[in-house]
Amino acid sequence: MRRLAVLGTVVLCVCAPIAMVYGLVAFTPTAGCEFSVSGACSYGVTPTVVAAGGTALVWAGSVVLTWAGTRGRPRVVVPYAALVLIASLLLAADRVAG
Repeated sequence: MRRLAVLGTVVLCVCAPIAMVYGLVAFTPTAGCEFSVSGACSYGVTPTVVAAGGTALVWAGSVVLTWAGTRGRPRVVVPYAALVLIASLLLAADRVAG
């Protein structure tokens, strides 16, 4: 079980920064938003905050929940649930921006 937790944590620590960079690049407006009512400008910076900020919070929280206070028996499900939650956050940001 410990090996699955280590594998999940490694996969999470590889995928989460990629998702954060994607969230910043994909949902940050690149032009002025004065006359735009769709896309990344539709709700201000909400899609960027959901995608990048939410990913950072989920990443940090899941690593702590996986390993803190477990007395050698890590919580195996947490990193995999965090990966699903990060994917859900990216989809939610895409829906808000679209």
